[in-house]
Amino acid sequence: MTNLNIGASGNFTRHTKFNSKASKWFVRSDDEDVEIGNPTFVIDFPNIRTGWHCFRENQAPERLIDPSLDRAAPSPGEGFKRGFVVRVYSQKHFFGLVELSSASIHMGNAIREMFQAYETDRDKHPGELPVIVCTGSEAMKDKYGTNYKPILELVKWVPRPAEMPDQSPVDPADVWQPEAPAAQPQQQTHVQPPSADSQTLPDRDIEY
Repeated sequence: MTNLNIGASGNFTRHTKFNSKASKWFVRSDDEDVEIGNPTFVIDFPNIRTGWHCFRENQAPERLIDPSLDRAAPSPGEGFKRGFVVRVYSQKHFFGLVELSSASIHMGNAIREMFQAYETDRDKHPGELPVIVCTGSEAMKDKYGTNYKPILELVKWVPRPAEMPDQSPVDPADVWQPEAPAAQPQQQTHVQPPSADSQTLPDRDIEY
């Protein structure tokens, strides 16, 4: 079973988010965040990506994506936290396909739990994706005070929506690429050619 390495910019601009401080969901519409109720949505777990995220006020988010779920990229530096990015779909709540990403430890834990439930049963549902419902939230005490973790539940499986392409949610330019090791110079060795007396003609009965 794959363990999402979440401590918690592609070219896909529409997004939704869960505000862990206020326990509220928002969706980006017409260049502003619109508050919505607890959503039900299809989640594209086969294409979820993890990595380092940095969210700053009034700035585009920065991120360095892991090359795979099993291999973490090195930390880019101060201000970056472990997080995830995945696409979710709900015509009712998100007005279509949106990106969900977060570096919140509580949101990350909620998604990790759903991913583990997905991995447990995915072989029973070939070609289908899980439907997640948020039923509320629970208060979590941490060093930053009281924050909230969404309560998520995997309720059913459905075929991949036509509006949800089977592709990565991240820009390849955001994915960390390890440096290739420097090539080692090859040592030149001189081999003495065999003497004429030591050469043996091949047996004519051998196929080659």
